[in-house]
Amino acid sequence: MKKIIILILLMIISSFSYAKRPCKIKSSQENKQFSIDSKVYKFTSYFCEDENDEEEVFAKKAILEVQAKNTSQLYKNVIGIRGMLNIAFEAWNNQPALYYFMPAAESIEAHIPIIVKNNDLMVQCIYISQQLKNFMVANYSYCGDKQIIQNGFGEDAILNLFPDFYLYSIYDNIYYPENNEYLSDKEFDAFIGKIDDISFYRRYSSLDDYFLNKFRVIIVNKEKEYCFKESKIYQRIGEVRTDGIIGLDIFDAKGKKTFYDKKALLELLNKSNVEPNIKSYIQQEKINLYNEPNDNSSTDIYIIKNDMVKILDVIWADEQHSRVWYKVSYNSKQNGKIIKWIKGDSFTIW
Repeated sequence: MKKIIILILLMIISSFSYAKRPCKIKSSQENKQFSIDSKVYKFTSYFCEDENDEEEVFAKKAILEVQAKNTSQLYKNVIGIRGMLNIAFEAWNNQPALYYFMPAAESIEAHIPIIVKNNDLMVQCIYISQQLKNFMVANYSYCGDKQIIQNGFGEDAILNLFPDFYLYSIYDNIYYPENNEYLSDKEFDAFIGKIDDISFYRRYSSLDDYFLNKFRVIIVNKEKEYCFKESKIYQRIGEVRTDGIIGLDIFDAKGKKTFYDKKALLELLNKSNVEPNIKSYIQQEKINLYNEPNDNSSTDIYIIKNDMVKILDVIWADEQHSRVWYKVSYNSKQNGKIIKWIKGDSFTIW
């Protein structure tokens, strides 16, 4: 994924410039208007079918023109097609944006909203959606310093603008086989991330909802939980890899964005009076229970596939972010309520 993201972003930061000459043969022309700070901006995008220069970035080049009162700008090598990478201009959440799409086994698409200030076009945030192997969609985002498009960014600035990041998650491997249809009548949750003691889950009400990617995001600590009803939620990633998830970007039905950092999320939790009730099903054929979140504390007790457990806590062992442990509660017919630890891969079939 790192190579794909870097390829996408290299297209952004190294390619903004004014066209040296106008396009003579235009196709697929689109016009969009936006009212920004009480000023109307017209964005025109089209493919240029003229013969390509050797300096052209795209195999199939496109042009972006921006017009408003007292300003007229033309951008070359901003949008177009290069190999499997499709770059276009479109409206996104009622604002102008660059749209990047990379079709692959795990399709990646990204929206980069364009900010207009004093007739300068700038970018600051990127919102990425990635289709995972199990056809679920993961949304995450990153925001850096504002960068003026027409001045270019320079090759060295890519790591400062959109650095490499690591998505704390295990949900890309969660899968519920279709032959277990009786799960469709039950409720389960999929873990997606954590900020200190705040965990994030996707809540599905049925197996069908899982495959349709219909869910609600809930945040929870050991005492309370809060459910977001909005459908478009991005996990904001920090500037460096060790920051992990630093908050949530929530887009309402009108496209208005609100960013919730740790403090804002804690305030929501404090207002809630709902007790946490995070549940999921064991997907391994047989797993051991542990007294502590480490390999040396295994017990003789085990649970099996499709047993349901309540998740009480989640941690990463020894700062190895791929090693997730869950503290769970399980109601045993023989021993009653059992509270132990299980490994993170208990909820995957691999």
